[in-house]
Amino acid sequence: MSTPERRSMMNSRMFGRFARVTLAAAALVMTVAAVRAEAWWDEKWQQRRKITINTTAQGAEVKEAVADAAVLVRLHTGNFSFTTAKPDGSDVRFVSGDDKTPLKFHFEMYDAKKEIALAWVKVPQVAPNSGQNTIWVYYGNSGVQAAQDVGGTYDTPQALVYHFSETQGAPQDSSSYKNHAKEFAGGLGAPALIGGGATFKGAERIVVPASPSLSFPKGFSFSVWVKPAQLQGEAHLFSWGDGAQGIVVGLDQNGAAFARVGQAATGRTQPLASQKWHHLAVAAEPGKRLAIYLDGREAASSAMPASMPAPAGDASIGGGAQGGNFFAGEMDEVTLASVARSASWFAAAAGSQGQEGKLVSLAQEEAGGKGEADLTIHLMKVIAKSITLDGWAIIGLCTFMLFLAAGVFVYKFLALQKIVKGNEMFLESFGELHDPLALEDTDDDLKHSSMYRIYQAGKIEIERWLARQSADKEISSLSPSALNIFRSSLDKANVKEKQNLSSWLIVMTLGISGGPFWGLLGTVWGVMNTFASLAESGEANLTAIAPGVASALACTLFGLFVAIPALFAYSYLTNRMKNLNADTHVFIDEYAVKVEGVYGERA
Repeated sequence: MSTPERRSMMNSRMFGRFARVTLAAAALVMTVAAVRAEAWWDEKWQQRRKITINTTAQGAEVKEAVADAAVLVRLHTGNFSFTTAKPDGSDVRFVSGDDKTPLKFHFEMYDAKKEIALAWVKVPQVAPNSGQNTIWVYYGNSGVQAAQDVGGTYDTPQALVYHFSETQGAPQDSSSYKNHAKEFAGGLGAPALIGGGATFKGAERIVVPASPSLSFPKGFSFSVWVKPAQLQGEAHLFSWGDGAQGIVVGLDQNGAAFARVGQAATGRTQPLASQKWHHLAVAAEPGKRLAIYLDGREAASSAMPASMPAPAGDASIGGGAQGGNFFAGEMDEVTLASVARSASWFAAAAGSQGQEGKLVSLAQEEAGGKGEADLTIHLMKVIAKSITLDGWAIIGLCTFMLFLAAGVFVYKFLALQKIVKGNEMFLESFGELHDPLALEDTDDDLKHSSMYRIYQAGKIEIERWLARQSADKEISSLSPSALNIFRSSLDKANVKEKQNLSSWLIVMTLGISGGPFWGLLGTVWGVMNTFASLAESGEANLTAIAPGVASALACTLFGLFVAIPALFAYSYLTNRMKNLNADTHVFIDEYAVKVEGVYGERA
């Protein structure tokens, strides 16, 4: 087997291996992409983030499962892209951990300018002692309307929820029962622990009218974030009814919390520090226990009779039901439920709602399949609008060089393919000859073979030499000078073949060396424009900086777009040409030796 044949076989094997590896990698990428696409809830949304609800000791340490809890998700600049979402947050969606079920939610506050939002999300199931509780937040879809469900965020037993986000009027109930307050003379909407809060100066209370939904035969739960202003006499945080049919949750003169539900009464907790937020909760279950929870942990308890009281009249928040016992300080997030919530429920609430809560955390932003492409196109359009005229001139020149280099590469690649194939056919025919000059001249299958053209050049030169000899002289062999002339014709033909192969490669070398410099020229020009815009505007702002910087970086990018592909293409072509020239030299030596062996003078 000849050297060119061996090299051709090796190249075929290497190409086959490369093709198999490439196809396998492509299949893997497509498979991963398909799995990712299936996992994406809806392609219309561009971005998402994973939300982890950590119930281990590193989070909020919830020891029992919690169902249908309204979990607070705080969004801010550090964990959410307000510029990607719609200005009013109407495209935000929360989805279950399996990426299939949209979750009910609502915003207590969404401020895109300040880049802060407070979202309450109804989570169907929170497993205890787990760091694998997850949900998703999706955003980045300008073509949808808001999908908030305020009342649906809470489960059926949740009878009242006051966010205190109003700035005037009485507090409004966010539960589905709409137990709005009918009277409050204190302050609303002042910055508090969770958005706005309620301010009590020691002479105001919130009056909640009685309603069928505020009935607690199966149990009772009350929770509030409270910030006492100072030590005072006994203050009632929640009061309804009186005596044996009354319910009171309050603070004594030392700031310790207590609860009375009918005939049951707890002991005092540790005093609550003034000017500091605390989560205070009470749960009463008939025939079992009455318990107080402070900052998510049980702080006091007592036995509970078999029946719950049935208070009459209006309930009161921040003061006694009959007046007096007023509270001075701030409150936030008051809730009432018609069941006795578990210790884990309050632990999850304190862990998600507190300023230092560790229950909820958001992961890095992810981009979707179709959404990512849409975002990329959108950003490219934004960049294109910012590029100045001089930048477009440089980009146009670089693009022209890129297309010219690509055209040369395609032409040379196809030409090399034809030459290599023709040479293989020629060498097969040449190897079968006993007379090295006996190959037919009219073989169209060999018209692309460079070796055949060199072969023809040498044969024609011999025929010319024979034609110049005297007709009377009998020639039986070629003289040394004739063989030298023959060899020179082969070298001359080989040089012409090399020149033809190398023609137009200068375009690719210009792209490799010139592309980055054109890009650098555009970069410097863009930076000059940036400083000129800053000088003209008199201040540093994005409007002045963006066009020049966009032009500068775009020119650099397009310069590399020319140079990098041109470098790879040039390296590939020169390597193919090097192998072809080596095979040609081997053929020339073999051809010359065979001619000299058959037609050369013998001693």
